Amino acid sequence: MSEQRPPVQLAAPEDAGTLRDQESILVLLNLGLLAAIAAVHVLFGPVLGPPSRWFFVVLMGRFLMQTLELAWLNGGRTPPGGRALRAYAGASIWVNIAFAFLIALLGGKEETHYVVLMVIPVIAAAFRYGPAGIAVVVAATTGLTFLEVWVYYRRHLPMGTTEYFEATNVVLVYGVVAPVVALLVGRLRREQGRLRSSLAELERARDRLVSEEKLAAVGRFASAIAHEVRNPVAMIVSSLELARDASADPVQREEWREVAGTEARRLEALTGDFLLYARQRKPEKVRAAVATAVGYVASLAQARLTQAGLELAVECPDGLIAPYDPFQLHQALLNLVVNACEATPAGGRITIAARAAGGGVEIAVENSGPAIPKEVVPRLFEPFFTTKPRGSGLGLAISHTIARGHGGDLVLEVNEPGRVRMALAIPADAAVVAEG
Repeated sequence: MSEQRPPVQLAAPEDAGTLRDQESILVLLNLGLLAAIAAVHVLFGPVLGPPSRWFFVVLMGRFLMQTLELAWLNGGRTPPGGRALRAYAGASIWVNIAFAFLIALLGGKEETHYVVLMVIPVIAAAFRYGPAGIAVVVAATTGLTFLEVWVYYRRHLPMGTTEYFEATNVVLVYGVVAPVVALLVGRLRREQGRLRSSLAELERARDRLVSEEKLAAVGRFASAIAHEVRNPVAMIVSSLELARDASADPVQREEWREVAGTEARRLEALTGDFLLYARQRKPEKVRAAVATAVGYVASLAQARLTQAGLELAVECPDGLIAPYDPFQLHQALLNLVVNACEATPAGGRITIAARAAGGGVEIAVENSGPAIPKEVVPRLFEPFFTTKPRGSGLGLAISHTIARGHGGDLVLEVNEPGRVRMALAIPADAAVVAEG
């Protein structure tokens, strides 16, 4: 036995937000019509006479209901969900039909035609129902329009046939409005469906590209690791092979052993840097003075900078407070200082400066060395990329990762001859300046 379908079917469901917006617009339209009806009666009351008291009671009652419905649709922290909205959308159509019929009966005037208010539920039906549902609503509004004329002329004889003619014209409006709106809504929904399909395809394409880019990045990463590891391993193997030659000069054999040891230590350092970059943990933030971190890094770097013939300047207010991971921030700043030291010729100057910026904190490391070449800048934070003969290419990459882990960023802020400035930013919602 086939399943019985209900006589009225709602059209394809929209998401709760779209449905809420559509119902809000219909309520606002209805409120505008109710206010206009009240204003017309106030203006023409002295000429036509006031309608019955119940007319205004029903009119104002419906106005209040619609106001509360609008507040319910858009109010509070928990707006209605899709199921409640669909139930309301269906019920409001029939409530509006009943109200239009009741207000037409209470109007008490021959030429009022308040049944025209039924246009609102007809439009709503074109949005909400399929063809069968729209036909039911149009049939109901048509029947009630003629019924209102019949009821009025039973009370106020003689009956005027021209009134049925006018009622027919009103009914034709329902018959035109409903299919036109339904066709427009159907077209909009088809366009919306195509748009959603295109967006879904774009998202799938994006996911494929991201996946391919990740695989390519892993490949580049592995290639860079192999390249960096191969050289010291080759040096170690060849040095040890030469050192095993008993006929070689003892001094040379000792030099080869020293080379093997140096390359082994470099390989160990490289492996440590790689693990540090690959296993970057989530920062464990504590609220602390930024001057503490800056001062600690300056004290660690002072000996190296002095040996390189460089001057160090520190500019950091004592009242600057931020939540940060001390170990990670020390490491990031130390990498920046070491990088600046290696890029600055003797007699130059390195500055570590911290300041409040946009409600957050910015810590900059500036050096007086030459500008970074334009072709190098795009790859500055790329792991294993370096222009130094003995560098691992992980220092800036690690500092960049630490900055991102804190919710901020590391950028090349200034790049000109005699002034190269790297700025590490901690966002505004994660930093404050201490009062006093």
